[in-house]
Amino acid sequence: MLELIYIAIVVLAILLIASTWLIARKNIFEDQIRSKSVEVVWCTLQAEHETDISKAIKLFNKAEQLKSEIATLMGNSPHAAHFKLAEPAGLDSDKIKELSLGELQRYYDKQNNISDIYEKMYKGKN
Repeated sequence: MLELIYIAIVVLAILLIASTWLIARKNIFEDQIRSKSVEVVWCTLQAEHETDISKAIKLFNKAEQLKSEIATLMGNSPHAAHFKLAEPAGLDSDKIKELSLGELQRYYDKQNNISDIYEKMYKGKN
């Protein structure tokens, strides 16, 4: 009978520790969101009252970056939503697996016009 009481006390202690840990994790997450939200408001207010336009733009950019971080933490970010891997068109997966690294890069370069993108990006810089 005494062992049963000891077992019940141990089980209750484990449940108490587990619930405390879970609540602490939730509060840490909420505190992180709250502190980022306060920083967003502070940056926005400072930017509105700033006389130097470059500093104001930096503060607005920082506020927007923090807003996107908050949205990502909460799972509401449009930037990190529903990405899917697309199957390459033109070759089946067995043929792609057999290509060497250089051939694979050339294949993706042709498919996505990477050389054209680099040409536009670095035009006049060389």
